Amino acid sequence: MNGMVSNLPRIYRLPHGCFDAATHARWCALGDTELQVPILEAASVEAMWRELDAAATVWRAVPLEERIEILARALDALRLRGPGVWREALSRSAGLSAAGIDAAWDVTFAPHGIEAVRTALAREGLDAACLAGLEDAGRLPHRIVHVVAGNVLPPVLVTLLRGWLLGAAQWLRPAAREPLFAACLLAELAERVPNVAACTALLWWPHEDPAAMSVFGSADVVTVQGDDASVESLRAHVAALPHPPRFVGYGARWSGAVVSRAAQTPATAAALAQDVALFDQQGCLSPTIVFAEHGARLDEWCARLAGALADCEARMPRGAIDPVARAALRHWHEDVRVELALGEVEAIWEEATRWGVIRLARCGFHDTPLDRHVVVVPFAESGEIADALGVRLAKLQGLGVALDGWEESERLRLLAELRPTRVAAVGTLQSAPLAWAQDHHPPFASLLAPAPAAPAH
Repeated sequence: MNGMVSNLPRIYRLPHGCFDAATHARWCALGDTELQVPILEAASVEAMWRELDAAATVWRAVPLEERIEILARALDALRLRGPGVWREALSRSAGLSAAGIDAAWDVTFAPHGIEAVRTALAREGLDAACLAGLEDAGRLPHRIVHVVAGNVLPPVLVTLLRGWLLGAAQWLRPAAREPLFAACLLAELAERVPNVAACTALLWWPHEDPAAMSVFGSADVVTVQGDDASVESLRAHVAALPHPPRFVGYGARWSGAVVSRAAQTPATAAALAQDVALFDQQGCLSPTIVFAEHGARLDEWCARLAGALADCEARMPRGAIDPVARAALRHWHEDVRVELALGEVEAIWEEATRWGVIRLARCGFHDTPLDRHVVVVPFAESGEIADALGVRLAKLQGLGVALDGWEESERLRLLAELRPTRVAAVGTLQSAPLAWAQDHHPPFASLLAPAPAAPAH
């Protein structure tokens, strides 16, 4: 994020008793941006943790139901207010258009109403008595560190929200690709729920920074999101610490959709296009491949999907992309035209490189460059889908479904074979609730220390 942007939030938050911005002499650039953040000093990390601990103790003393109500009320108010003064800065930071950041803001906060939060806790059997028991057993995390990646907003809120509900002190290292949403969120909560902001630290540091190990080394849990290589590299570094914290990794995954012959309607095309357009298809819940049951009207439905993507572009334009990404999109479109001539691709609909829909000639796999480009794969029998995906099936995250006309047994058989972590009606895939087991990790249980082993008899 280069160039001047108005209304920037303070892009780091550290305990006031341990950090004085006026006298701190060492700063570094945040990634390759023009933003400056303080350089982490290993000697001061434990003092910072203690201040966060003190604030978390105050927050943890608030009864669980009251915590739920306070957080849900604050998040609902932020959703209704919209990005407000942060709109321009967040648009630039996330690489989305202004209309795109409005939609992203809404879908980030919308799933976390009070009943949804209660449901997420109840699904794992967590109530006030249970949390008290976990605390007595030493299983409740008091210190959590999160490392996030990418440019979509929901992971920042979701990871912090889990820790706030458990009453933990938290550090968050934002992504260099999108460093501002966490700062905007904490700036808002410092006004609305100061107890929550006080037990949360925010700071970016280079991945190779050895001082970061002192942050990890004092934590109970570390959660990491990113590409597989980055997650495994950090897992190895954390495992080598004298007292390794629990590690929860979220690697690279992809999402898709399955649409039956009877569900190939204008409404389904419009809903699917909305899922694709949100976050410009950059999230792990952004559909990239659509398995569509073969039928006489499939090409007509693909054309409707293309028209729906054109409508999305008109009301919620795609964000600006850099020259390298633009060149990659052009290359993909040229390759597809070659495949069209060879008969591997049956048809293509496109608007320059703003968006694209291709239909394959047969059931198989085809890559997509993202940025609102969709591959439609025809199938005759549901069993063809897993065969077409092969080893990629292990990385399936979400599945948007529109299976009108199918027997429930057929639907359940498909889902059991594909094993997505999230299943939702097309058009709602991106609105993941707090209860969603991302990467098959239970949201709260993954943060708890394991129960002691039963004594041998």
